[in-house]
Amino acid sequence: MILSSGQLIVFLLILARIAGLFIQAPIISSKAIPFALKTPLAIWITFVLWFTVPVSPVLPSTTVLFVMALVSEVCLGFLIGFICNLLILAIQSAGEIVDMQMGLSVATALDPVFGSTISIIGRLFFNTALIIFLILNGHHLLFAALHQSFSTIPVGQPINIFNPALQSQFIEIARHFWHTTFMLAIPAVLFIFISDFCFGIVSRVAPQVNVFMLGFQVKPSLGMLAILLCLPLIVKHIANLLSITGEQLLQLIIILK
Repeated sequence: MILSSGQLIVFLLILARIAGLFIQAPIISSKAIPFALKTPLAIWITFVLWFTVPVSPVLPSTTVLFVMALVSEVCLGFLIGFICNLLILAIQSAGEIVDMQMGLSVATALDPVFGSTISIIGRLFFNTALIIFLILNGHHLLFAALHQSFSTIPVGQPINIFNPALQSQFIEIARHFWHTTFMLAIPAVLFIFISDFCFGIVSRVAPQVNVFMLGFQVKPSLGMLAILLCLPLIVKHIANLLSITGEQLLQLIIILK
């Protein structure tokens, strides 16, 4: 089989979009997955899509246009993965807020996945979000969005990442995700606030009681109790956030068309 230059260009452009997805998408962007595994997977997906996805009638004819097309494809894949990854980051942020209120924000550990430190409850929320993401077939949503992007935006078609509608969409996504972050963190924060209020009364009634040291022992227990009691609510909010993510991915593809 002899490949033409046009077919090779299409292959590289498809690979560029998939590579952009792999840079930011949940799970597959993790540093825990070796690069030697990601590369064959991206190439295999490219082979599967090579002769099945729509292609722009006008392919880049010069080196400069080809490089610009590669950058455009990487940006498109990156945006799809980024929106999905925001779901996980929003839930992790809720864990970070709970950590701060529980007094465990100083108990951090190096996370090799992110290459930075992460708190205990933040890590718990992160792993919980990943498990629920897989159970609810979030990875299917991710690859469905990738396939839909090829149907709506053919390979080689330029996109406008400076579209004002795209900026408005990301503001709306941030609103949804921060709302979910605070909704997940509020139960534990409320429990701890009530305990602080009670400790304040105790310190006024019995000044000899060291409420500061007592709070270090009580707050983590109250926080974990609140997380356990609100676990069904957490699952519900993650499922709702996943549906919002699907809607936002479709809107993103339409805006960039």
